Amino acid sequence: MSIILNALQFLSFLPNDSKIYFKQYYENGILKEEGWLKNNKKTDYWYYYYEKGNKKEEGHYFNNKKIKWWIFYDEKQVVLKKSEYKNDELNGLTIIYKKGKIVSAEKYSSGIKIKQWNTLEEFKKDN
Repeated sequence: MSIILNALQFLSFLPNDSKIYFKQYYENGILKEEGWLKNNKKTDYWYYYYEKGNKKEEGHYFNNKKIKWWIFYDEKQVVLKKSEYKNDELNGLTIIYKKGKIVSAEKYSSGIKIKQWNTLEEFKKDN
């Protein structure tokens, strides 16, 4: 908890338009998240980690909201899915993986699922 408070205290002294690389750690000392802050908001590329240190997810932010492509991993750092975001909502494709292979896909608009393909063949036929 004190690490979080120290980070927040540090951020409160930054000029409004400055951009810094920020890191936050779990209490066990393992990196929890890292990425760029601008005007004290998440921006550009960010990484998140499980408590044992393996990557959990990564992707883009703009003005503290998820945008563009995000990649999500299981605890063994195997890709679970890749998803497109806009304004912090699923918007576009989500590609779902199993054992490193694409098994299905979904399409979203403003956070609402509008299409699902249960096989790669179905997806290829429509796209």
